[in-house]
Amino acid sequence: MRNNYLKSQEAHLKKKLQCFLQELLRMGTVKGFKHLATYLRGKEEMVISIVNEPQTQHRVYNTDSRRNSVMEEQVADPSKSFTSQQLPYDKRSLLISLRSQMNLNLNAPKGIGLPPASPSDKESNVDSDTTLFLIAGYARYSCPYVWVRSNHQRLIRLTNDSTQEKDSPLRLKSTNKWNSHDIHIWDIIAELVKLCTYPSPLNPFEVDFDYFTTLSLQDRVIATGAMVHCLQNIVLHTQDEKVYASKVFEELQIITKLHFQALQQLVKDGGLPVLQQHIARSNPRQRSTNSGSSRYPSAGPGYQTPSYTSQTYQTQPQYGYAQY
Repeated sequence: MRNNYLKSQEAHLKKKLQCFLQELLRMGTVKGFKHLATYLRGKEEMVISIVNEPQTQHRVYNTDSRRNSVMEEQVADPSKSFTSQQLPYDKRSLLISLRSQMNLNLNAPKGIGLPPASPSDKESNVDSDTTLFLIAGYARYSCPYVWVRSNHQRLIRLTNDSTQEKDSPLRLKSTNKWNSHDIHIWDIIAELVKLCTYPSPLNPFEVDFDYFTTLSLQDRVIATGAMVHCLQNIVLHTQDEKVYASKVFEELQIITKLHFQALQQLVKDGGLPVLQQHIARSNPRQRSTNSGSSRYPSAGPGYQTPSYTSQTYQTQPQYGYAQY
């Protein structure tokens, strides 16, 4: 019975991890967030860059098609941040200890915990204004983990500069509950923004609307559509008591209007590939016709057209049937 339970649990976690990797793939292709940027690194890894300090001002946009302009500017209030904890954090509260890692990874050699696929020393996109994190769902670990990739000393008080401490996964509430709760990729990202950015923004998924104005019309339609789909998933799967839930919903309405405005303009300009194909198929083809030619091939020599004689059809019933 126990073996059957373990096999069932293993199959469940494997299927759940595949769903998480699909979310990872979609999230890694969305561009246009103000406090973070993502890019994929293979099928199991996503690198996320999170700003250390939020922008002091953000703009509120009017989505009226006649006045797509800035209405007002607001200054971020540090007193309204998610957390007031001071950086850097104690490593014992934020890093999974080596002993715990070895207990979680029983198949690893002695002294090896839960390292990522590549050490943090090989990271090239290092910026002092941002902190890099690696979110990965390795099949060998059967659940997602997060590693710090840059600016370790800003985030964590390390006792030394050893690779082992730098490559230890973070002890996050979201990843700890992943096996038994419905945890999504955006839950992990929201927790990372809360830990890294000080003061923490009210909405970790705040949209950078200025980014979309720099794109061509076709790219804007694609980018805003991807953002709409992403924010829809966040709204649908985020509990209402989350502080940022209502903020995400507000920006979802704005980006949705911007998406359809761009799509409408693209259709008017005839730049939609599907519309161009439809117009091309709907145009009648010019067929060259010869006025003296017949639709049918001419009869060969000696061919005589058969003569047809009119036939008289009997109106009286035959074969003995009575007429009614």
